[in-house]
Order: sequence, then C-alpha cells, then structure tokens
Amino acid sequence: MLDGGHVRGLLAKKPLSPGLEHEVGVLREEKRVIKDYDPRDLDEDTWEVFYKPTDSVFDYLTDLMLCNHLFGDDLRLEGFYEEKNQLHVVISQPFVDGTHPDWTTLVEKLEAQGLLHERQGSTHGRFWVDAGPAGRLLVTDVHEDNVILNPNTGRAELIDVHFSLSSRDSRIQALKALGLW
Repeated sequence: MLDGGHVRGLLAKKPLSPGLEHEVGVLREEKRVIKDYDPRDLDEDTWEVFYKPTDSVFDYLTDLMLCNHLFGDDLRLEGFYEEKNQLHVVISQPFVDGTHPDWTTLVEKLEAQGLLHERQGSTHGRFWVDAGPAGRLLVTDVHEDNVILNPNTGRAELIDVHFSLSSRDSRIQALKALGLW
C-alpha cells in the first residue's frame, strides 16, 4: 500500500493533462510517467458514477500485462492506496517524447506496424492485433491522445489502450495462451 498524499504530491510536481481514467504526472529523474487510476469516476454534483474503458480492476491490470507482452511496453504496477473508501491503482510507464498524430497518420502507422483497423474508413478507435497463440485480440480506446509518434524510432507508441474480450473466461484463456497466467 502506498501513501495517497505522497502519490498526489508526485502528480502535482509535474502534472500532465489527465485522461478519462488517470491523473498523470512526470517523474523526470526516472524518465517515467506516473498514473493514478481511480476505478470509478464520481461526479460529485450529481453523484453519478461514470465508468471507465475497463469494466473492472482485473481487466485494467490484465490490460497492462497484455500491453507489456504484445507491444513491448514497460508498464509497472507501483502499488495501491485507499482514499475515501475507494481503491486507487498507481502505475508508471516510460515517458515517450514525441507528438500525437492526426487520425490518418495514426491509422497508417498502426497498420504498418501490423494492427488492423476494425472499421476501415471510420474514426472508430478499435484495432485487431495478432496475439499469436491467443488469436486476434481487439485493442480499444485507440485515439490521437493515446498514441505518440516516437521521433527516435518512427513508431506509433500506444500509451493507454485496452482490450475487449467477450468474458472474463475468454480473457483468462488469452492470458494462458500467451503464458501470462
């Protein structure tokens, strides 16, 4: 368990624009980005809960495993903390210096890297990836803010994507097929 005040302090030192599911900050000395994931987003004015791109903490954590395995990411689970009876998940990933592509460039780059756009000609952010023994997996939440063009490698780096599987059992079967379970 981590100290929530310490995590918030790290995020406040060099914040980046938050996403739908994370508060984000840069850890310059480590050349990493720290992310605070609150599994639910609560609108305090209406007390409505807005759900994130993942259905559960299990899906979120196994998405990290899949990204590390399939895309060579270095996503790390740093720990957890609890605040106001809500669990927060803290992860980090390498800082990628680059630019966010426009949609056309994003699709071109990802397809050149072996991903297949689910709905050709649309701006629907879902791509198939060949996961070898696990078959094709659907990568979701792919949009301009979740991709960075790395000027050093020329690659489109996926920085905050998820996977859509039909059930928890199918997710576990994919993880087993990849040797991750």
